[in-house]
Amino acid sequence: MRNREKSQSKPRNDLELKFLKRVGQKVHKDLSNLDKPVEWLAFESETSRATVRRIFDADRNVGILTLDRVARALGYKDGVIGLLNAL
Repeated sequence: MRNREKSQSKPRNDLELKFLKRVGQKVHKDLSNLDKPVEWLAFESETSRATVRRIFDADRNVGILTLDRVARALGYKDGVIGLLNAL
């Protein structure tokens, strides 16, 4: 039986990294357009500032439910679906 590889939250290849960067840039741009600080987004999405910065920096793959809360805080009524459609 093959050993399972431990799951990592970092992107596995360049394609995944590119996607995470697009998401991070979109979240950053939307926050900038709202003229709100990172602390506001963290509070509204019930997550930490560090998590918001990880989204911006695309250095980790955040959970889909976390990204959904962030998207809703940014005004996407469909949450993460709306955010991804806006990419």
